[in-house]
Amino acid sequence: MKLVIRLSVTIPLFCLIAISIQAGGKKTQLFPELSPGLNIYKYEWDVETCVMYVAEMSRDESTLQFEVALGNSQVLGKETVRSMAARCNQEGDRRVLIAVNGGFGVLGDMRGYGGVLENLHIQDGELITQPTDMDACFGVTNDGEFLSDPVQMNATIKVNNQELKIGCINQRRLDGCKVTLFTPRLGESTHTLRRRGKEIVLSGLQLPLSQYYESPYQINMVNNNGNAMIPRDGSVLWISSQIKHDAVQQFNPGATGTLKISLSPTQWNEVRYGIGGRLRLLKNGIVNQDLVDRHAKEKKHVPGKRDQFLNLSHEPRTALGYNDEKLFLIVADGRQPKYSTGLTLYELANILIELGATEAINLDGGSSSTFIVDGNVINKPSGKEEREVLNAVFITKDIQ
Repeated sequence: MKLVIRLSVTIPLFCLIAISIQAGGKKTQLFPELSPGLNIYKYEWDVETCVMYVAEMSRDESTLQFEVALGNSQVLGKETVRSMAARCNQEGDRRVLIAVNGGFGVLGDMRGYGGVLENLHIQDGELITQPTDMDACFGVTNDGEFLSDPVQMNATIKVNNQELKIGCINQRRLDGCKVTLFTPRLGESTHTLRRRGKEIVLSGLQLPLSQYYESPYQINMVNNNGNAMIPRDGSVLWISSQIKHDAVQQFNPGATGTLKISLSPTQWNEVRYGIGGRLRLLKNGIVNQDLVDRHAKEKKHVPGKRDQFLNLSHEPRTALGYNDEKLFLIVADGRQPKYSTGLTLYELANILIELGATEAINLDGGSSSTFIVDGNVINKPSGKEEREVLNAVFITKDIQ
């Protein structure tokens, strides 16, 4: 049984309307008039000391949409979540109502690769980076279907009847990518090192890339010095010196061929917006078994304790979940004793079940965890200020 206390007080920023006191804590509704089909609230979880912010979007509300954004519109470009939302508002015919931080990647400079994503990013039908943690991907098709299957990329480049498999798109060499395609979305140059491989500068490609893609190309030049400039109307294929495939010797200036890309399962080729995180939290309403097992093996559960094993550590968290009726975006504050100590991933998964989610993925957390409502930072990021991040997740609304 819950007690609902109606308040007539209006807080200017939060527009508080009601407080629900439940066994697990207190939920305060925020911004009740922001949009039909959108429910926003602050959840003060008293099982442990944790403050969360939640957005619930009705999938039946046709004016609301899920979108993603890339920091500074390129892979090697970080930006705050609030700045990404403001830029989106200026560029399009949709208004960003909710914005949270997105996936994992390189936040430091890392030899020029600061901004590189570690998993899938599809934006307005453009394939910008490929899936790596295949289970932790979420996508929305052109018809509004939600997908969270394990997803794989199949990409090949053909030259003189020889075919070479491409493993990565816009990824750094140190992430195990031995054949990588760099598009203009990466930035101005590839940031590769000489003697580690060679780069094939391609022209004639139809850009942008998409998930189901086929295009002829021509080789402009072969670069052995590293850090090739990426042509605005082409791409650069980097091939590690470890690759001994017969096709490598066929990539010479003037040669032509075909580049092909597709995702599987096939419905992922219709995804308009997609993002990857790290670790699938929920599948068919069941918590990831690895999280369950690790939680059960804890010798002593200490509320708020940080741990070297991040799955068990109480940290700021960001997650995306959904069911047949709703999309959920959740940010948990952390690393702030007496206010909010954060959650383990096991706790996060179970809270998502409590909210009603049946499918969920874990997004980047820590100091990156940011919750924006209509241009304002609502949560308390653990770094005391907004961090520049790699990408962001939006709930947007049609501008009438």
